[in-house]
Amino acid sequence: RLKRSPSLAEHQHLTRDSDGDTVTTKQLARSLKSIMACYTWRLCLLLWIFGVNGEGDACFALAASTKVLLQVAQNSSAGNSNSSTNKSLKTDDATFETSTLSWSNFQVRLLMLGVMTLFFAACAAAWWFSFQHPDAFRLSLQDTMTYNALGLLSWIALVNAARTVWGNYTLWIMACRFLAVVLAIAVLEISLFSDPGSMNPLAFSEITNVLTVFVSLLLGFYLSSSIKRWTTCIDGFLSLFEVIRALQMQLHALGVARVSIAKVVRYGMVSAWLSARLQHIEGLDKHKRKAAVSDTWQELRHSAEPYLRLTAEECEKLKDIDDPCPILWLWVALFLGRLAADGDIPPMASPTYGRMVMLANDAQVALKEVRMCGEVKIPYLYTHTLSAVVHLNNILCAISMGLTLGACIGEFLTIIDPRLTLYGEKSYPTSTASQVGQVLMVQALKCFCAPLLYQACLEICFCLYSAFGGETDEATIPADRMVREWTKELDGLMDLAAKPPHWSAPVFKTALSHVPDIQRTKAMMQSTKKGIRA
Repeated sequence: RLKRSPSLAEHQHLTRDSDGDTVTTKQLARSLKSIMACYTWRLCLLLWIFGVNGEGDACFALAASTKVLLQVAQNSSAGNSNSSTNKSLKTDDATFETSTLSWSNFQVRLLMLGVMTLFFAACAAAWWFSFQHPDAFRLSLQDTMTYNALGLLSWIALVNAARTVWGNYTLWIMACRFLAVVLAIAVLEISLFSDPGSMNPLAFSEITNVLTVFVSLLLGFYLSSSIKRWTTCIDGFLSLFEVIRALQMQLHALGVARVSIAKVVRYGMVSAWLSARLQHIEGLDKHKRKAAVSDTWQELRHSAEPYLRLTAEECEKLKDIDDPCPILWLWVALFLGRLAADGDIPPMASPTYGRMVMLANDAQVALKEVRMCGEVKIPYLYTHTLSAVVHLNNILCAISMGLTLGACIGEFLTIIDPRLTLYGEKSYPTSTASQVGQVLMVQALKCFCAPLLYQACLEICFCLYSAFGGETDEATIPADRMVREWTKELDGLMDLAAKPPHWSAPVFKTALSHVPDIQRTKAMMQSTKKGIRA
């Protein structure tokens, strides 16, 4: 029951609160407004449940009259007799009365109130649970290969376009061209046809059904090939670092001087960094390549990193060579031979020396894989055919979408007024506005969003072909960051190997007298030197 609200006369005199302060007139007016708003909402809720007139038959009468009119229209269009129409109307009226008499208006409205309350509660609970533990879906992106994959499990991946194909300007240029074709076709349809609304929009979707499956199949094969090519490139780049670390470990195990080990590591790290930089330069425009190559050699000459630096003499010997990276590993092999000749490592006839030379050979194989991924591409015949098929499918989708848009616009105009045609010819619509809107929405998803996805997949394939950048930077391997991290790791290994925890560092050269075979080899080497001098 409604409680008795305080009268205005009771609130006209001044009252005092618990602290003894005087309550102002504005506070009284604010309290009266809140009380009136609360009672107004309660009254509206009761009127909605019981009905304005206490009976609430207005909605049922409207539904009954609407159903009768629909039945009359169906019977008249089918050419039925008046007797059958009257019988069907009486049957529907009896059925309607039977269905409404079993429920009172209060029960129906109370049931609807309960259903809507359940829907609102379920919606609120779903939204509340969906925003629990937001840190679990945090997307932290540093570069192409460093990111938190759990962030891709939430919808935040739809709005984050950084380092993705959706941030590529070429994709949106093609989307604008697609939209221009759609609008041009729609304008032509409205201008050339006297009654564009009478055309069937769904008939235009048959244009694109031929190429859709073919395009999906070709793009799937090309995308898998591009990903395999990218992973092959990164595997070759990582195997190059593994070779450098294995070679450094063997030299430390043999007790080679730190200066000699640093020279081998420096040549290996420079070859890794230089291979990635040259692959990046190959993807640039021709007028930018010469300046980029000159800057690369200057950076190597004046680098602050001790393991990413070359002397002036080394730069002069390497800068005129097209691919200087294998030459650096040739120098590593020659330097290993010098160490074997000096007795710092086992002689050339030993398996240990053969293992070291094989590591240098593995490094050249890794460089070959990296260079092959950058220079050797899939034949132009295949890529051109795929690109042409995708663009042709997109153009046909744009034509279909334009024809659908023109027909739907004409249908909407005739729904508003049959005289709204370009040439003044009256046209009577055959569909409702909701049906036309549904057709337009379905065709937009099919003929606009799907071609945009095809174009995005095509751009992803071409981005994966530039593993070290140059043409595009969306799928670039962060070679500079990786090489600098490897340099710090190898430098730390240098310090750890120089001071073992519980024993002294090994030295192979001082242990030659304990190995008879090596002693004989050393004697042969000395005799050879004497013969050469003589």
